[in-house]
Amino acid sequence: MSLKKKVLVAVTMAMSLLVIAGCGGKKEEKKATPAKAAESKVLRIATNATYVPFEFKDKSTKGNDADYEGMEIDMIKEVAKRLGMTTKMENIPFNGIIPAILSKQVDIAATGMTMTKERSKKVCFAAPFYESKLAIVVPKDSPVKSAADLKGKNVAVMVGTTGAKYGESHGMTVKQFDNSSEALLEMQVGNAPAAIVDKPVGEYYSSLEGKGKGKVKVITIADSKSELLGFVMNKDNKDLQTKVNKAIADMKKDGTYGKIYKKWFNADAPKLPESAEKALGL
Repeated sequence: MSLKKKVLVAVTMAMSLLVIAGCGGKKEEKKATPAKAAESKVLRIATNATYVPFEFKDKSTKGNDADYEGMEIDMIKEVAKRLGMTTKMENIPFNGIIPAILSKQVDIAATGMTMTKERSKKVCFAAPFYESKLAIVVPKDSPVKSAADLKGKNVAVMVGTTGAKYGESHGMTVKQFDNSSEALLEMQVGNAPAAIVDKPVGEYYSSLEGKGKGKVKVITIADSKSELLGFVMNKDNKDLQTKVNKAIADMKKDGTYGKIYKKWFNADAPKLPESAEKALGL
């Protein structure tokens, strides 16, 4: 082969390699784009699925999103649907929820968290979806009639909750557990004369066959503060907060919120503030 022909062959081969490399690069770029788009449509949700009737699941399940149940779960799934997003649940301990939000491990938390000004310094909340008070749950034949009867006695509570703080500030010896179910069981087996939980948790428990039905009574703590519950987000994510607030407002207008509320509490939904800022006076 002549020198001229060798040069032509070399140039042709080099051009072919450049074309192939260029095509390969374009294919990789096309593959990456849909992946990013799909990822942006997933709402990563932190929950502590032990807070009946807001979020819970059957212990025998593997933890797929479909296994989670509760009023708040119904709410967050409907919100995600209205945002055009799918959900990805992460079941973590209650005291790890805010750290997960702050580190952006998740986008939002649906975990029955009470709105407080103290917490709002670290995170932001969506519009409240429930108003609660604290309640004492005791055996049906218990002589306890109010919180005053529990001063100096052991009381079962969930760690890190307002119920735990109430017990400590009213002279009770609190026995803290990872979830409300364990606190209620501690009371029912006789290891504590009472449990302090949120009122809806106590009322739901007292209606369950084989658990609290006919065995316990629920006493509302009259001097406990009204507690507003809401979804939790990172303060940097104001855009998500705005979208979630709009979804909740739309759910209230079209009756979806009322239906979910009625399903879990057999009562009409209350009128609540349209934003966390209004609820907390911020």
